[in-house]
Amino acid sequence: MVHRERLRCPVCRARFRGDITCSRCGAGLRRLMELAMQAFRLRERARSALDAGDLTSATRHIDRAQCCHATEIGSKLERLTRLLMKAN
Repeated sequence: MVHRERLRCPVCRARFRGDITCSRCGAGLRRLMELAMQAFRLRERARSALDAGDLTSATRHIDRAQCCHATEIGSKLERLTRLLMKAN
């Protein structure tokens, strides 16, 4: 099971607020932002693949997105994709 948690600073565990530096400890969070954006783009690709009927690509994209940053929306897309794969 993928651990679904809000993004947090890897140094002090403060909640990620969308800035490149942690508001609590000042740690650089650029890589965290990049991972969140990569996951978002992969979920968008998964949606596009689903729209095109390409279940294999959709599965690949959503799996990668959930590995980068697991979200509830990603979990729903993952379940939908798996259900559609079983139906075909």
